[in-house]
Amino acid sequence: MNKINVLILDDEEPARLLLETYCDKLEDIHVVGLASNALEAKKLIENETVDILLSDIQMDDITGIDLVKMLRQKLVTIFTTAYSEYALEGYNLDVVDYLVKPISFQRFYQAIEKAKDLISFSEEDNKRGDSSLLSDYFFVKTNRKMVKVHFNDILFTESYGEYVKIYTQDDMILALQTTGFMETVLPQKDFIRIHRSHIVNLNHILVIEGNLVTIASHKLTISKRMKDAFMEKIRWKGII
Repeated sequence: MNKINVLILDDEEPARLLLETYCDKLEDIHVVGLASNALEAKKLIENETVDILLSDIQMDDITGIDLVKMLRQKLVTIFTTAYSEYALEGYNLDVVDYLVKPISFQRFYQAIEKAKDLISFSEEDNKRGDSSLLSDYFFVKTNRKMVKVHFNDILFTESYGEYVKIYTQDDMILALQTTGFMETVLPQKDFIRIHRSHIVNLNHILVIEGNLVTIASHKLTISKRMKDAFMEKIRWKGII
């Protein structure tokens, strides 16, 4: 069994040791380092193989959010903090999960499983290039069960805290994942992110009007910073 390397960053020693204890309970997790500040963590990331970053947010000098923004490579990240008001910005960065202290082992385990799912999908993508080349569906976790979702059936996805709402032609599935995870799984030739909260299926777009797209009965906003990439993608698809 290949170990998954985890780096723990927190400026409080008890918090670092608690997370290390939680990691030690899982056979496939290996802690590569404990860092007390962002610069120390950055150095470890540059010199070690890190698969998952467990990072506190509110720290002196450089916050966990600032660290994630400055890293050259995009790490699978789980934020840990005592301040719930940072949750929204954390999700905007596509972190896998956001854990509010005090953190229970159950909640920690849930976050690690989500991170492992993302790593697994990323590795498969590297092997085959595009997920659509292998199959036309994937599975998501919802209500303690796995549900098969066909790519063609998806209209769009919507961020919902630590969940994602997957709107299909017949249903809405509340999946225990993030929008960043969905970007990894969905075939890039058919799906594009138009907003921090939404990924749309280009094949189901009915109308594009200004900064709005209509899919079925839903009108979704295209963010200004994503508009150019969106228009380029639909031209490539031959939609216009």
